Amino acid sequence: MPLSTADKKRVDDLVRNRLELCLVLGDSGFAVEQSHLVQLGEVELDGVELDGNDNTKPTRSASATVTCYLTVDETCCNPSGNAHGGFFAWLVDHCSSLAILALSGPGEKWVTSGVSTNLQLYYTGAAPVGTKLRIVNKVLQQGRVTALTETRILDDATGKLLVLGTHVKQDLQRRSKL
Repeated sequence: MPLSTADKKRVDDLVRNRLELCLVLGDSGFAVEQSHLVQLGEVELDGVELDGNDNTKPTRSASATVTCYLTVDETCCNPSGNAHGGFFAWLVDHCSSLAILALSGPGEKWVTSGVSTNLQLYYTGAAPVGTKLRIVNKVLQQGRVTALTETRILDDATGKLLVLGTHVKQDLQRRSKL
């Protein structure tokens, strides 16, 4: 049965709040400076239900697309003044994990974003300092233990594809219970 408008809004708000919290967690460690540059944009959910008043629960066929934005600054760049390939790899890892977490819920699968087991990127263009990036992350498949995501990093002004990435992650908490 489809969610009521009020329940859909509640689900959207709960997921958005969860993802916003993930973006601001931590004040030390790898790439913390860059992680604070990432801004959450659109969150598209299908098949995520309200579980009580304050939790969400994905259905078996649930899907999520999470869009983030970031403007390239000097901390993201190589000596040529373009976003570094390693930075793009981190961005795919970081932002695609948000799409996975959009399909999580307390006591359900994917309470954390898991660990990477494969990350593949195709670089198709450069992003100099000042380029606003649109990072579109889609969950292609998410099971109890393994998730597959696709990330497209685009120049927001032109729509040009700069990076296409796929990311495979495993939910180690769930795996340890199998």
